[in-house]
Amino acid sequence: MPNKIVVIASAGGHLTQALCACSKLDDFTIITNLNNLVGIPNKVIVVRSTQFNFFVHLLNFFVGFYLFARLMPKVVISTGGPIFLPFAVVARLFGCKVIFIDTLSRVKELSNTGKMIKKLKLAHYFICQWKAMAEKFDCIYLGKCFDILSENAYPKDEEINVERPLIFVTVGTNVYMFARLFEYIAAMPLYKDPRVDWVIQSGPNLIHATAATHRVVSNLSRPDVEDYVQKAALVISHCGIGSINLMLSYRKTVIFIPRLEAQNEFSDDHQLQIAEELVNDKFYIVSNQSDMPDISYEQLAATKIIKTPVDIVNYRFAEEIRKLAGGL
Repeated sequence: MPNKIVVIASAGGHLTQALCACSKLDDFTIITNLNNLVGIPNKVIVVRSTQFNFFVHLLNFFVGFYLFARLMPKVVISTGGPIFLPFAVVARLFGCKVIFIDTLSRVKELSNTGKMIKKLKLAHYFICQWKAMAEKFDCIYLGKCFDILSENAYPKDEEINVERPLIFVTVGTNVYMFARLFEYIAAMPLYKDPRVDWVIQSGPNLIHATAATHRVVSNLSRPDVEDYVQKAALVISHCGIGSINLMLSYRKTVIFIPRLEAQNEFSDDHQLQIAEELVNDKFYIVSNQSDMPDISYEQLAATKIIKTPVDIVNYRFAEEIRKLAGGL
């Protein structure tokens, strides 16, 4: 059955932003490269990840033709990621209205996908989520898809004590190696403390549990990640947009270790740039081992957590996206 709106975004922070931006839309199909979504009503179509692979880009171009012929969308919305480019071309060939929202993580320059979309004029509406960026690159500014700067006041939820301190480590869905993060946590006194449980989502990194209180998993579903974040007294994470969104929602104490281009942990320093914009007294930004905070067991044990996440979606932004989509 034809679906009027298709939302396309790479898994992780791009998809998190897409779900925020489209929260005022009644129905849409999601195309992404990793289905770790559970409990959402939308149909999800999984395609191959295109990062670093021209031939997969080409394959997804033909996959896009097949999917668009079946779905017959009128509007395509994307928050980017490598998978979008071939679908953007297909969308224009099918006469779709294309709304492109460059990722919130880009503070100084457009994303690589954004640069190509802009250069090839593939979007009818090109939106930047930072005002200075919109002015610099002649784009539309509608605000941010969620309250990343903690500018709004939220009602206080009931806080409960942790029964046994849990530290949750996550590197997200990124395919780059991140050995530096694991070196930093291995040097923490808490890493060897038998009173503290650790759950470590390692991604492509080869990490082994070194104590009975350590659990290492390569990947987790989105609900599992959220469950561990909710329970954790402390979270240690890369500085991806999806992670920032989740930590803000649960008001977490977080050690953010941005991926650095110089360490071959990403293709640029956008995580460091977004980290520099964050203003939150619960966030520690760590670029070097010496920046790691000295957090004691007593501090962890005294941590209080909330059961229900705060809704930080910017619904005014989402309403503007709904209007651009034609009120569909």
